[in-house]
Amino acid sequence: MLTRKKSRKGNFKGFTLVELVVVLVILGVLVALAVPRFTASVTKAKETTFCSNVRTIRSQLELYKMTTGSYPKTASLSDFLNSPDYFESAPINPYTGTAFTATTGLASTALGYLGYFNYDSDGTTYTITSSPACTIVQ
Repeated sequence: MLTRKKSRKGNFKGFTLVELVVVLVILGVLVALAVPRFTASVTKAKETTFCSNVRTIRSQLELYKMTTGSYPKTASLSDFLNSPDYFESAPINPYTGTAFTATTGLASTALGYLGYFNYDSDGTTYTITSSPACTIVQ
């Protein structure tokens, strides 16, 4: 909405202070509606990426067993995850921003926190405990 005002220097067009405040209020309302939806999307994307990485680790563990006859022991999981035979690059935990290790994320007592990953193996069997649980594919 443009208005014409007279001044000593001549005619000029401009916005009033009220018009600028109304536009800022409208922009503020739009941002307030968009931020929660964006935050939820980021959380869901991290969960999906984390579970995808866990499923990839599980499938590569099975390939490793078929190749070598046993699963990697807990202490040698990092060597397995960094092996170019099984991974192009080590899987990254999206919650911590670091590569997966035998225990990634917070301490084992913090299983309720997102981004927790624990691998335990004696060579014949293995267990993976994670949060989120990623139970779609076992």
